Amino acid sequence: MSELEIKKVETPRDRMKFIKMPWPIYKNDPHWVPPIIADQKSFLDPRKGVFFEHGEAVLFLALRDGKPVGRISAQINHLHDKIYNDGKGFFGFFECENNQETANLLFKHAEDYLKSKGKTLSEGPMNFGIYDEIGVLIDGFDTDPYVLNVHNPPYYKSLIEGAGYSKSVDWYAYRGSTDQKVDERLYRLKDRVMHQPGLTIRKINPKENFERDAAIVKHIFSEAWNKNWGHVPLTESEFNRMAKELTRLVIPDLSFIAEINGKAIGFALSIYDANVAVKKINGRLFPFGFIKLLLNLKKTDRFRHILMGILEEYRLRGIEIAFYVNIAEWAHKLGFKEIEMSLIVENNEPMRKSLEHLPVHIYKTYRIFKKELK
Repeated sequence: MSELEIKKVETPRDRMKFIKMPWPIYKNDPHWVPPIIADQKSFLDPRKGVFFEHGEAVLFLALRDGKPVGRISAQINHLHDKIYNDGKGFFGFFECENNQETANLLFKHAEDYLKSKGKTLSEGPMNFGIYDEIGVLIDGFDTDPYVLNVHNPPYYKSLIEGAGYSKSVDWYAYRGSTDQKVDERLYRLKDRVMHQPGLTIRKINPKENFERDAAIVKHIFSEAWNKNWGHVPLTESEFNRMAKELTRLVIPDLSFIAEINGKAIGFALSIYDANVAVKKINGRLFPFGFIKLLLNLKKTDRFRHILMGILEEYRLRGIEIAFYVNIAEWAHKLGFKEIEMSLIVENNEPMRKSLEHLPVHIYKTYRIFKKELK
C-alpha cells in the first residue's frame, strides 16, 4: 500500500513544489493554461504577497511515496472578518489526483487550521481573495479558459462534494462571436442614452493619464461593487498589483469611462486574452518566455470584458447598453472574433438581464463551495 502524507509548506523549496504540483495532473489536458511561475512565487511568498498584508494562510502538499499528488491552502481574510463577521475561513489553490482519500486528507488539514483560528465555515476555492482566481469549473471543460479564469478536471466537483461540501454560489462566463449582429434596437437605445445632458463616453488609454484613470476605476469599482456577493474592497497594494497586470493587457479601444458634466460615473474594461500567449511559454518567463509572451500577446483574436461598474445613482439610465454597443462595434472593427464576459455571479439579476439582449450565452460555470465546521 502506498504511503500518503500531508506536509505543511514552510520553505521556498516547498513552495516551488506547491506551485509546480499541478503539471502532472494536466499533462494530457489540451485546455489547461499553466500559471506564470514567477508571479506565483511572489504571490504565495508571505514576505511579498499582497494578501499577507491583511490575511494569513498556510499551504499544504499531499505526498504519495514522496511525490506531490495534491495541494490546498487555508486562509483567514481579516478584511472580510471586519466587514461580515460571519465566521468564514477560506480554502484555495486546490489541485488533486482523482483520489477521494487524498482530497479528504487535504481538506481535513485545511479545516483543522481554520477551526484553530475560530472559524465555523469553510468556503472556496479562492486564490486568495474574491477578486483573485475563484471557483471550480463544473461545466464547460471543452475550451481553453480566458485569462485570470481557472480550468480543472471534471472530477474536482465530486472530490469536493465527497469531502462534505455543498454549493455556496455559482459564477458564469458568457461567450459570443463578434460576427453576430447586435440587436438594432440597442443601437437606437444607445442613441437615446447619449442624448442625456452632459453625458460623454471616452476611451481609456493606459499610456496617457494612467494615474488619473486608475484612480477613477478604483473609486467606481469600490462604490459600484460594494453590494456584490462576497465583496471585500481591494487594498492599495492589491489594486496596484491588479492595475499593473491589467495595464499590460487592456485594450484601449474596448475600454471606456462614462462622464456626466466631467464627473466620472462608470467604466468598462476589456483585456486581451493573454492565455493564448501564456500557454506557449508553459509558465516560464525566463530565459526566453517573456519575449514569446510579448510577441504573441496581441495576436489573439479573443478578449475578455472583465470589469464594468456604474455608480448606483446613475444606474437604470442605459449607460451599460452604450458600453456594450461600443464594445461590439469596435471589436468587429479591430478584428476580434470572440468575446468572453465574466465572471458574473448568479444573483446579479440586473447584469444578467442586460446580457439577454446581446448575442452571448453562458458557456462555463464556476462554483464556490461551503461546509460548516464542527
